[in-house]
Amino acid sequence: SQASSLAQLVSQMQKNADTVEKDILVAEEMLAVDNENEKKQLPFQHQEQLKIKLGEAEDLLKDLFLDVDKAKKLKHPQAKEIESDVIHLHERWLKDCSIYRDIYEQINDVVLMPRINWEPVFSQKQKDVNREDFGTTMTDLEKQIAAHNIMHQELEAYSSQLCVSSAGSKDKYLTLKKQYNNLLENSKWRRHYLTSLYEYMQGCNKQLLFMEEEQAKIKKQDWSDQMMDPPDVRRQYEQRVEVKEIVNEIYQVDPNTEVEIVRIRKEIQESKKQQADREKLITDVNTDLNILRSEKPKVELKE
Repeated sequence: SQASSLAQLVSQMQKNADTVEKDILVAEEMLAVDNENEKKQLPFQHQEQLKIKLGEAEDLLKDLFLDVDKAKKLKHPQAKEIESDVIHLHERWLKDCSIYRDIYEQINDVVLMPRINWEPVFSQKQKDVNREDFGTTMTDLEKQIAAHNIMHQELEAYSSQLCVSSAGSKDKYLTLKKQYNNLLENSKWRRHYLTSLYEYMQGCNKQLLFMEEEQAKIKKQDWSDQMMDPPDVRRQYEQRVEVKEIVNEIYQVDPNTEVEIVRIRKEIQESKKQQADREKLITDVNTDLNILRSEKPKVELKE
């Protein structure tokens, strides 16, 4: 009879709905576990089980929607409520499927990336970063900074292309992602070292310029006996020019620059020594003059 068929249909629908809900709950727990595994870059544990669970739920949901139509035709008094419950289960299933794709596939739904052989690309870029030396002149250093900035921009552009689709598999993607992150970090440090060295050499050039200006002033100074206010000149040049040497294994100062610094230091020291000798001579002469002035003139009387 119709009542018996309806009762049997409702019983089957209830059984299928319970199974779908159970599968969805289990799937959500598994998805949560593998979502954490992805964040920690650990292997997935439940991908195959989830594929089975979500597949079974999909088949049962199809049957449930067909059974809902039958219940409507048989004029079940709660057909709308049953349909609403099935739709709710379907929405939960769709949400889990979306999470599944985000975790395990990570493929652009619109454009699939072509497979790329990333290993030799990353290996070559890593060699380029590691083997580069540091320029010993400002011109060389500026060229290196410009070249490395271009390479670093290329590395950053790889981020949008590196995915499961271009890697070939999820496992390869995780391995390549770790290699890429290390490469990008090394490139950032390389850029930092180049910038630091450039700033350091700029400081050295400023110090050299200052010392050359001081040298020019010393050479122009009147060191003769006609010098005006010797004590003031002495105080002016008693200030020492200190060149701070920053010791860092990655910094290589141009040998010509070091020679120039030593030469200017020696000239300044020699100029100061000559100044001190002249001041001592002037002091001695003044002392002798004062002694002579203080003595009474000797008068010899001739008979």
